[in-house]
Amino acid sequence: MVDPSPKRLSTPRVLALSTLAFPLSGIGLPLGVYLSPFYADEIGLGVALTGMLFMALRLLDMLLDPTIGHLVDSFNSKWGRARPWIVASVPILMLAAYFVYMPPRAGASALYFVLWMVILYLGSTMLIIARNAWVADIATDYDDRSRHFVMIEMASVLSMLFLLIIPVIIANNGGDRFEQIGAMGWCLIISLPLTALIACLFVPDPPRTKDPAEKAYTFADLRMAVGNRFLKTVLLLELLIGMGITVTASLYLFVAESVFGLSDAQASLLLVVFFLSSVLGLPVWMRLASRTEKHSAVCVAVLMSAGSYVLYLVAAQFPGFWPFALAAVINGFAFTAPLVIGRSMTADVVEWELVRSGTNRAGLFFGLNAGAYKIGASLATGLAYLLVGLVAGYEAGVENSPEAVQGLLFIFCGLPALMYLITYFVVRTYPLTRAVQAETAGRLGSIPAEV
Repeated sequence: MVDPSPKRLSTPRVLALSTLAFPLSGIGLPLGVYLSPFYADEIGLGVALTGMLFMALRLLDMLLDPTIGHLVDSFNSKWGRARPWIVASVPILMLAAYFVYMPPRAGASALYFVLWMVILYLGSTMLIIARNAWVADIATDYDDRSRHFVMIEMASVLSMLFLLIIPVIIANNGGDRFEQIGAMGWCLIISLPLTALIACLFVPDPPRTKDPAEKAYTFADLRMAVGNRFLKTVLLLELLIGMGITVTASLYLFVAESVFGLSDAQASLLLVVFFLSSVLGLPVWMRLASRTEKHSAVCVAVLMSAGSYVLYLVAAQFPGFWPFALAAVINGFAFTAPLVIGRSMTADVVEWELVRSGTNRAGLFFGLNAGAYKIGASLATGLAYLLVGLVAGYEAGVENSPEAVQGLLFIFCGLPALMYLITYFVVRTYPLTRAVQAETAGRLGSIPAEV
């Protein structure tokens, strides 16, 4: 357990923890936008097979999340609970990144892809869960959790903007997709040890004092966690948003090139515009969440996201950069809000569970949280690519019929819009409100300090 009344972390220290967003962006952005079409087209695995492999890998990766979460919760050392996991993830990720982002130009087999992606997922799971559990331990209250996750997300989006400039520069200088992906890989490899060092040196992570009565987790604990009435809603939120985001990311380059006629450089530049809009939107959503309720802000954001896909359909009637950019700005403005606020909601559930049971389950809850997102992402990648390849008849790297391109567009717009609309109905009556959390925080002081 943790100190029930920790001191509010200074902004420089929160920023130090936020630097871990850079290597994580180096995983999330290329995986979602560049690596899927890269392995489908340039490496030659094909759209349908790539979609199936990503789906299978994500489902396998999902099994890691509660396991790593349990290990993070159970782990104790004089260096703290999160730091050892952060440090351990660095060499794993550096090795996997080299092979995933820099495959042989002659092509790579499905086995090569699966092997190194499994190792990449292992390292990223360790890093993400340890980082999120760390936030749950050091954030002090309802709004301070939002503060932490907002600063992390701001760092993440700014990192993405930096990474997106790389393919623009390389494409404008005649570089191909291999060089673009490889450059992103080197950014990940170089940033991992640097950001881990900054976070571990400047962010407190006091060792936990083991409660003698505390027992190891069992399957019953996992069942209890999944049955938590608050956590169930947050997990479903993560799953649905994961689906919406992943469909958009995995089909983006295909839509940019085949529907709107954009070049590689234009497509990457438009992603910069998209994430700039996301940066501008985050303070607005956080202000709305602080003035109302977190779930209310999520509801507004997902409705805006769903509506933005109608704009994509309209923009597609006028192919070119600027119509696509207009729809992307609206879509990007609400893009990060549900995930950032949702993870702050998870930290609230961690505190509620600490009061209820006297046990800090941050690692387990964030592990389940990450697992829910990955289920959504895996289902979305597989479903989107299978629909695009087998139903719409769209193929990467070839001249497609107008019907196939139209099918691609409808899948790109329809699936995410549906996921966002369902999310609205899931979270609109979420019961862990600001008033409930305030009551929970008041009861927290009566719990003996545990680490």
